[in-house]
Amino acid sequence: MQSPVNAVIDGHLGHLSLNRPEAINAIDLEMMHAMTDALDAWADDDAVSAILLDGVGDYGFCAGGDFREILERAAEGMTIGSVFFRDEYRLIAKLAEYPKPIVSIMHGMTMGGGISLAGHVSTRVVTDRVKLGQPETGYGFVPDGGATWRLARTPGEIGTYLALNSVDLTPADAIALGFADVMLPTDQLGELTAALTEADDETAPDALVRRFAVDAGPSTVLVRRDWIDACYSADTVQEILERLWSFSNDEVVEGLRAADSSDPDAAANAAEAADALLRLSPTALVATLKSVRAARDGESLRDALERELRLARWFTTQPDLFTGVEALVAQNTNSLHQDAVPDWKPADLADVDVTDIVAAMETQLRHSVFSRGLGIPEDEA
Repeated sequence: MQSPVNAVIDGHLGHLSLNRPEAINAIDLEMMHAMTDALDAWADDDAVSAILLDGVGDYGFCAGGDFREILERAAEGMTIGSVFFRDEYRLIAKLAEYPKPIVSIMHGMTMGGGISLAGHVSTRVVTDRVKLGQPETGYGFVPDGGATWRLARTPGEIGTYLALNSVDLTPADAIALGFADVMLPTDQLGELTAALTEADDETAPDALVRRFAVDAGPSTVLVRRDWIDACYSADTVQEILERLWSFSNDEVVEGLRAADSSDPDAAANAAEAADALLRLSPTALVATLKSVRAARDGESLRDALERELRLARWFTTQPDLFTGVEALVAQNTNSLHQDAVPDWKPADLADVDVTDIVAAMETQLRHSVFSRGLGIPEDEA
């Protein structure tokens, strides 16, 4: 049986490859622990001067966390927040704080947890065929794994827009918004891997990567920034919706009218954004807005991970996560129409209990992301 993570030393390079191509390398506990073990071993190995993180298969680097496993473990009564999310967030922090240079390569589908694995390392590469996104509100969950920290640091209110609307990003968007550093043509990945493998331990991996970089072009999302800032700066999701509707009808919102926007399709794009919000989980939308806003003002990545763990644990007790993942699985097996709206509970933004969400974000856990030991017993969570 093949290993779900390939971990080999080639020259001075420690090469970590996610190896579940049949699942677009969706991350499960076994993969998290294999990556953690390899990184721990290489941190003190003088023979390893740099790390390469990539994924096997043409479909993508990583489709995110393996939520089928989460649902299966939840059905078994396992305390999900004590194991799956905590171990994932520890791994993400380890990658972000690693003492040696790490080059990550995001190709094809790279979603949610996949961006979190690759998006906090020292040099982040996207290919010309990458498709990135934070799709969590579409399946009743919230951006996590440090995503809120990264989203809160995009220009203006763009991070709020990306998080709420589950917007896909192009390579140019990813670089312009701080999700990646450089773009490479897909057909040059083999050459880059060979160059990193053959480099001596004095060669800076970042400088080597940039020799292969090509211009990704302009960001399509940045063109929309004026109306995104105007509409998504509102305090609540309901107010954001109302601003989007008004703006799409050419009314003035925060001093801006669609006809005066830098985006030539501003009115249509705002209307599309409003329609998208109406199909997503109201509970997830409210919690996502609160979480992204909380990640501003000097919060560290570790702070964000702690808050995200508290929210993730809470969401495993909410119906929308299970409804959303089941709908996603059905959609992927063509047994559910792509435009069908899951049976969210509650179905209306006005019925979402904000008090419960705030309490979940602020209530300290007995065992945090950074408490010692893995696999904390259920009765100690």
